[in-house]
Amino acid sequence: MRVFAICVWMLSMLAGAADAPVDTAKLPPAVTTKSVLRIWVDQFGYRTKGRKLVIVASDAAMPASLNIEMCDAATQTVVWESKQNPDWIKPYKNGAKDIESGDFVAHLDLSAFTKPGRYYLTVDINGTKERSYLFNIGDEVYKQSGLAAWKAFYYNRADCEKPEKYAGLWSHGDNHKGPGQATEARIYKWTGNRHPDPVGKEILDPTPYDVRGGWWDAGDFNKYTGNTVQCHNEMLMAVQLLGAAAKDNQLNIPESGNGVPDILDEARYGTEYLIRIADSTGAAFGKVHELGTSPPEADKTPVQLTVQTSCSTMSRCAALAYAAVVWKESKLDDVFAKKCQEEAEKAWKLLEEKPFPWPVDPKNPQKQAYTGDWFDQDFGKTKATAAAAFFRLTKKPEYEAIVKDAAAKWNRFDPGDNLEIYPLILIYTHTPDADAATVSKMKKLITDAADTAGNWSGFNRGYGAGLKGYWWGSNRTIGQVGVVCLVASEFSTDAAAKQKYLDTAEEYVHYLNGRNPIGRCYLSNMKQFGAEHSTMVMFHSWVGRDNDKFGAKYIGEGEGKIGPFPGMVVGGVNGSMKKYVDKLDWRTNPWEFNEPDITYQSPCATLLGYFALKVK
Repeated sequence: MRVFAICVWMLSMLAGAADAPVDTAKLPPAVTTKSVLRIWVDQFGYRTKGRKLVIVASDAAMPASLNIEMCDAATQTVVWESKQNPDWIKPYKNGAKDIESGDFVAHLDLSAFTKPGRYYLTVDINGTKERSYLFNIGDEVYKQSGLAAWKAFYYNRADCEKPEKYAGLWSHGDNHKGPGQATEARIYKWTGNRHPDPVGKEILDPTPYDVRGGWWDAGDFNKYTGNTVQCHNEMLMAVQLLGAAAKDNQLNIPESGNGVPDILDEARYGTEYLIRIADSTGAAFGKVHELGTSPPEADKTPVQLTVQTSCSTMSRCAALAYAAVVWKESKLDDVFAKKCQEEAEKAWKLLEEKPFPWPVDPKNPQKQAYTGDWFDQDFGKTKATAAAAFFRLTKKPEYEAIVKDAAAKWNRFDPGDNLEIYPLILIYTHTPDADAATVSKMKKLITDAADTAGNWSGFNRGYGAGLKGYWWGSNRTIGQVGVVCLVASEFSTDAAAKQKYLDTAEEYVHYLNGRNPIGRCYLSNMKQFGAEHSTMVMFHSWVGRDNDKFGAKYIGEGEGKIGPFPGMVVGGVNGSMKKYVDKLDWRTNPWEFNEPDITYQSPCATLLGYFALKVK
């Protein structure tokens, strides 16, 4: 009971006072994917002033008229009826099947209903009523999901204890600090086996390296430099986009109360790790292999490093240069800003003396050899990002020339693509004395991409938010499409254009929060925050370890279960808008659907956090 009380206190500190509980047993049964008519809503709700698009779906053609009512969840009183407002419901594509989802769809637009409260919608099918999941209308409906998405990074921190004070039911002991582990890791010779095997058994370099920190990458406990850099840079983008809306004491993490915004503190946990993952010359390792287990402290095996590479070194250089910009301009820690810049400059100098690629691919001297690190950032793009940061810091023209040369080659961005160079664009376009023509081109690329996203969303799409396609990690793309719209909104000086881009971004918030063809909130374990149907099975070495006695309590819900830690974004549908695996049987490839990843998390947390903290 004590641990449960701590958890409840922690969650209330994170999200503010919760809504009064509703006894759902007294309500009509909720719709499922097998219901004849399905009503899918954002399970956290809709902003009072925002567009409130609800999806009504069926496997067969829609009835000529729909009998839908909206009820107050506390009193079960009907507050709106479709009979009296038939024009609020419009068949999508004039009643034709939506090719993207395979459903027949109608759009229910509740935008004109602005009374704050907690509600549900019912649909009458031949005298039987089923209801939507509960949802709120209010000014801060996203605060809980947005902050939970950021708090999830804390739960996925590597090489540290997570005490009950901060982690509640998901606490565990210090880990990967034993002999030969994260504080004294060695470089191993790669066996040639691809992911997810350990690096090998033969030590190439007995020098011990302190590589503690950062975040476990995904369902495994590996830490890949390329993925860490992408995640880290997107987090710094979020800090810049949020501005004064990011504050201290928002997340209940160990750093809370230090006078620094919690979101920036969380990003710093990754920055400090990136400082450590290089040798004395500034050459960065591509991968840190830690064996995943439950609880995390149970692993006693050596922590293994792959060899230093030019791609990892430039990626680290770009990340630390970007961190130097953010910290210098925050005026919160000049010493740390200087340290980041010095480490970035050391790496840059090394790459000037020892140009890309290294190690060289023996089959193609123009390429870097694969070394078992699995994920790499594009060398040219990260070089241009580093150059943009150095230009911001030093005003030296040789850095700007690199940025302008890179930008000259860009022609068009699709929404969800090229997010790794958005930090470059955000840095350069906000740099005094930057080339006006290049800045204009960058802004147009972003706004054009956001305009395309507008054509993919709202009333233009069956489910209000769509993509080019649905593949492994589709939720990452959902988040990225939303982020490009946020950046476009920040770039816009016209109020109408700004609002248009925010409206588009918000549709992708709704998708993540449950308004999608399987009615699932794609953030883990969000029932305590108000989402009735969220992800409770997550492929993860700690909280999703199948057939593990300790880890079983984190899988699913029911008696003796607490589920995975909250707020983590899983990969999502793969193959179609409805293809999702909600179990851990390895024969179903669950990692393609319900595995989290820090590069899924970072764009989604940026999107959700922006609406949680900045948009009213």
